[in-house]
Amino acid sequence: MLCDILKPVKQELQLIQELINNQFTIKAGYLGAFAHLELSSADRDIRPALVVLSSRIFGYDPKKTIVLAGIFQFIYLAAKVQQGVSEIDSDYIREDTDPRDGSQFPVLIGDYLYSKFFYFTSDADITCILDPLAEIICQIHEGNILRKTRNIKTLPGQGMIKLVEKETAPLFAGCCYLTARLGGAAEREQDSLMRYGHNLGMAYGLLEQGIAADFAFPYLKEALSNLNMFPDRQEKNILEKLVYFLQQSGHCLPAQHMVI
Repeated sequence: MLCDILKPVKQELQLIQELINNQFTIKAGYLGAFAHLELSSADRDIRPALVVLSSRIFGYDPKKTIVLAGIFQFIYLAAKVQQGVSEIDSDYIREDTDPRDGSQFPVLIGDYLYSKFFYFTSDADITCILDPLAEIICQIHEGNILRKTRNIKTLPGQGMIKLVEKETAPLFAGCCYLTARLGGAAEREQDSLMRYGHNLGMAYGLLEQGIAADFAFPYLKEALSNLNMFPDRQEKNILEKLVYFLQQSGHCLPAQHMVI
């Protein structure tokens, strides 16, 4: 189980979730009333965990690590909310209409979550990573556009790989290598963690879309090799276990569901 693998970073994950949840209540009410914020337990934890583990490897500031993980999760949540926006305009005057299923409120909530990423980046004085974060967001939006302009159910294999390369892999990679950069990692170390995050994200995204595991396994094999340069320690061991988790349980990803 993923929760067992991540038990050594459970305390940090709880602090990250508290930081995020504290931003979910505004004067108009709870954000979940205006946009779908449902997440699987894996989607709730895996990106923040990558930040925490990468931070531990290079001794980055623990307090800033919590904020940095929150930043990546705000980006993920914003993208996820706007990915589900209806193409049909709606005004919500009708009482039987769920605002979460329309177009107006989810767009506003997505923008609100993106603004939180910018606020916390500035507040933590880590604006040096704004450029790569902006590029990651551009990649995600390119993927969302591809998703909207194609029938996702009929995308060919290469089309689905391209979609995941845009929507999922860049954020996974950023969680790893940008944290390492802030922790003072050498270029070679940053590159290895970026490749690990990219490959893990590719496998995760493909499995999440219900693609046959055979397509994901080459990425998982490569992700393991990306960790070879790092010394044996608890954090590396957990990163390896995340790969094994996807190898063994990845087919269950589309079925996982919870509400945060």
